[in-house]
Amino acid sequence: MNISENYYSLKSNLLFVFAVPLFVLLFMVCYQPQFYDRGGNLMELWEQHDSFCLPIICAIIFLVLAISRTILCVALVRHNLSNKEWLLWQITEWVSASAFVTLFVALYFHMRFFNLLPRMLITGFGLIVFPYVIYWLTMQLSDRDLRLQQAQSKILDLSRGIERTESSMIRFTDEKGNVKLVVGTDRVICLESAGNYVTVCYDDESKLVRYSLRNTLKGLETIASNNGLVRCHRSYFVNLSHIRTLKRTTQGVFAEIDHPGIEDIPVSKSYASELIRLFGN
Repeated sequence: MNISENYYSLKSNLLFVFAVPLFVLLFMVCYQPQFYDRGGNLMELWEQHDSFCLPIICAIIFLVLAISRTILCVALVRHNLSNKEWLLWQITEWVSASAFVTLFVALYFHMRFFNLLPRMLITGFGLIVFPYVIYWLTMQLSDRDLRLQQAQSKILDLSRGIERTESSMIRFTDEKGNVKLVVGTDRVICLESAGNYVTVCYDDESKLVRYSLRNTLKGLETIASNNGLVRCHRSYFVNLSHIRTLKRTTQGVFAEIDHPGIEDIPVSKSYASELIRLFGN
């Protein structure tokens, strides 16, 4: 599993680079750790020079972290580290910082580097494990919030997609208001009145389907008009997108439909001008 983008964001790494040396400084001022080496007492020397050594140590930690995090950010642009690789990087970072601090202390107090290194590694681990854990927990929390936001965004997009899908469907109801047929708006060809029934003619994978439900065109007028169907006759509503041509004959105006199986639909004089206007737009 790879680490998230939170771990190599510029903001989080800059905060970490400054926070760790500051924590070390405050910790060592408030609580003086016991430094000693075999064959000599480093604590006495440290108490005499701590005001000088402490800022230098914090500066060393700052430089090591700054270099490490710069390399980390560059490396993560090309290769996203796994959790194990990221943990190994942190261990290497801690060991490097402890080693450079040990080198400074050994040179300054004229002591042996390898005699001091084990104690410095333990002390260094005790000092910086807390900010490292806080940093890791903060990144985990940010990563969880990011995943939660992404999940919510996906749910929102899905709900919007459902809304868009639902808005493109027509729900035909019977005279009691019960939904009897749900079909895509673009598939509906026309509505035809037959007494107390209305026949919905629609396309189903290039096949003409006729569905009858107990209602009147008057009862379905609002549903039809709100979904792009146009009244063209006292017995018909028609979908403009399925009209191939409007033609005038000696018997009147007729709408030629683009689907086989449906005869030309008559257009009443009272609806002709409006239908012609809408069809021409």
